[in-house]
Amino acid sequence: MISTATGEMRNQAIRVELVPADPIILHGDAFERSDANSPLLIEGGRSLLFVSHYQPIGHTYRRLGGPGLGFTAPLDRVTLIDDPQPEIGKWIESVWRDPAGRLYGWYHAEDVFFKPQRFFIPRIGSLVSDDDGVTWRFLTPLLDAPESSRDFSYRNGFLAGGYGDFCVLTDRAARYFYIYYSSYVSDEAAQGIAVARYPVEDRNVPAPRLELWRDGTWRPPAEGFATPLWPTRKGWRHDDPDAYWGPAIHYNRSLDIYVMLLNHTQNGHADIVQEGIYISYNPRIDDPAGWSEPERILQGGGWYPQAIGTEEGDGDTQAGAAPRFFMTGFSGWTMRFRRGGGAQTSLAISWQELLRRFADRSGAR
Repeated sequence: MISTATGEMRNQAIRVELVPADPIILHGDAFERSDANSPLLIEGGRSLLFVSHYQPIGHTYRRLGGPGLGFTAPLDRVTLIDDPQPEIGKWIESVWRDPAGRLYGWYHAEDVFFKPQRFFIPRIGSLVSDDDGVTWRFLTPLLDAPESSRDFSYRNGFLAGGYGDFCVLTDRAARYFYIYYSSYVSDEAAQGIAVARYPVEDRNVPAPRLELWRDGTWRPPAEGFATPLWPTRKGWRHDDPDAYWGPAIHYNRSLDIYVMLLNHTQNGHADIVQEGIYISYNPRIDDPAGWSEPERILQGGGWYPQAIGTEEGDGDTQAGAAPRFFMTGFSGWTMRFRRGGGAQTSLAISWQELLRRFADRSGAR
């Protein structure tokens, strides 16, 4: 079954199709599903993957494979060698290698509160590795919402504020890191997909010059919350929020544009149910106002959609015309992009059906 969707971007129509393909499972048989975005680099004829799980707390594994996402090696748990709070779960959701070969990463951490039910407050910070991602050292916290923005009356079943579920990319000139993240703070006008940036040259300093996209320009965090790209239609305090969250962005060199995939929740019951997966386009990562209106490409599905390129130099932040489409670490589809119109239809698959399709993993990598 082929799914197609067409999005409008500055008077240009871009069509994407989801085409069935041989199955790939990033996490192998290690656990039921991946949790959070899974950063991946294809370089020097190999694939370097970081994939995370949430039990007993959030943690990340490293996996090596051949080119084209051919994984045979097992998962090895990474070590955070100077973790100031090892009792707090941490997921590595983005990585970037500098020209000298040093690896940088960004993590989503979750503070846990019992008020009296369990709530999570996510925050974002940076890491560095000098041994190709086997061990990591902490650099600096980056996005930590103020305590005043927490609300323990939230009924969504998980979150009570904070910032998390994000991705990080540089612009094409590698001048800035752009952090596209999910804002869950108590001010509903500030909830949604938000954007921050700081200079690449500040990557090793304890206090990088962080800026937030606010009211159409870049402002220091002291001036207030970032302005969301798409505010929530129904906020995170409700048991059935209507909101986009968890962006995953890649630069598509075939189209010479940036492509964002988004989770969307609606009509849940304290479970952040997945209504669908949406897509948006932008010629420039440094222009948060330039994203097209999200179009649904899949009804239902699993959390954490990603497009991952399979050629040398590709990964989760760069791809060509036909990347693999993943949800929660599973891929049974290739994405095919091209310019031109077409019918706006979408594939429909439930979370239960997704698991059934991958139940026999003998043929999956």
